[in-house]
Amino acid sequence: MSENIERNENAETTGLPTISPARRKQLNKSYEIGMQKSNQKSYDYAIELLVQCVSSDPANVEYLQGLIKTLKEKYEKARGKGHPMAFLKMMGPKGAMKKAMAKEDWKSAIESGVKAMVWNPWDFPTLSNLVKATKAVGLVDPPLLFLKLALEAGPKDVAINRFCGTMLEELDHINEAYQCWRRVGELKPGDEEAERMQTKLTIARTIKETGYTAAPPQGAASTVKVRGDSGETLEMTQEERIEYQIRQQPKNASLYLQLGDMFIQAENFEKAQDVLKRGVDSCGPGDGLQDKLEDAQIRWMRQKMSKVDRNSEEWKKLRLEMNETELGIWKNRCDRYPNNLGFKYDLGLRYQMKGDNDEAIKQFQISKKEPRRAGLSCLALGQCFQGIKQYSLAMANYQEAIEKIPDRDAENRKKSLYLAGKLAMSLKEYDQANEFLTRLADMDFSYKDVSELLAKVEELRQG
Repeated sequence: MSENIERNENAETTGLPTISPARRKQLNKSYEIGMQKSNQKSYDYAIELLVQCVSSDPANVEYLQGLIKTLKEKYEKARGKGHPMAFLKMMGPKGAMKKAMAKEDWKSAIESGVKAMVWNPWDFPTLSNLVKATKAVGLVDPPLLFLKLALEAGPKDVAINRFCGTMLEELDHINEAYQCWRRVGELKPGDEEAERMQTKLTIARTIKETGYTAAPPQGAASTVKVRGDSGETLEMTQEERIEYQIRQQPKNASLYLQLGDMFIQAENFEKAQDVLKRGVDSCGPGDGLQDKLEDAQIRWMRQKMSKVDRNSEEWKKLRLEMNETELGIWKNRCDRYPNNLGFKYDLGLRYQMKGDNDEAIKQFQISKKEPRRAGLSCLALGQCFQGIKQYSLAMANYQEAIEKIPDRDAENRKKSLYLAGKLAMSLKEYDQANEFLTRLADMDFSYKDVSELLAKVEELRQG
């Protein structure tokens, strides 16, 4: 994110109170003393003064930059975490901030948020509310500083990058917004929102740079003017312009991504694959080129399948081809990102769909170590072990899935209870089956044939 953030003292243009000249002079003096104390490493006193400055005048970027610099230095050894007791220390100001946000009392929300920052300047919930509050009063530069802090705290956090990408787009920082959504795409391949936003931002960037729009006014040519190698003016379509730039800069990965995104937006996935493959050949698989190429391959396969009758032999053939394509893609991603355990889960699913339970089990046992995928990995392991008739292992994993799948994922928890109940019935463990199916019925009595199964279990128990 750009470091060139200018000072903004025009509070009159925002929803903030105007600061009198006398108060301004007083704040400037406090700021000077605060920065002197900061440079002397008297951080607590410095922070006290700088918090007063920022709370009184949130529009003054210099005050905010000074506070952030001081907080970072104070918590250098606890970077990203802040004070050891931050969670407890922040409860009061965060609660006040939440109430102020609900009332749209932006000035109070900012004051409370700044007080919360004192204990952990990287706390994302606080920073996200500060971004919203400062944007709401019409500020531009302070939100950028808060977004930069958030990205420092979680550069590989999907939720943080989603939020920052959305806010940066609203602040008209198109390139930075694109990078956030690109990271979301890398962290969560196949994410439809990330793909859509990258395409949208690529087009927005092109419009900003050239004035070109995909739907020009009636009678206007959908072309742009480009200065050629000899200084002459050339009139080109947008596709020709980017191809021209690629010829001049064949190692510029962003150009291949721009053109690939244009074709993806137009759902011309064959052309997108061609461009992105050239990009990989010229620049290597990094910068998201290989990931984007693979996403285009998957979407092309889905497009072909959507045009064929699902009951036809051709569709079944395409489905098998799709499974093999996805299997190869997820193998490659696991090789490229060996520490991403979520990719192991996705690879396991492809092996499971292929019917290769042994290979699927290997992948799910690894992805089980990823907390966010633990419950789903256990559910898949239960199905795979049951498929190879290892019933004790299947039951153990179903039970673990029931405990680890979060409440918000009710469907997969119900599925785990259902499969565990049916397995227990087949093993003649009727008391256990009754326990699982009763819990399922308590959640959703209309789920599949749970009512009939409960009646059958009771009958078997009595018999």
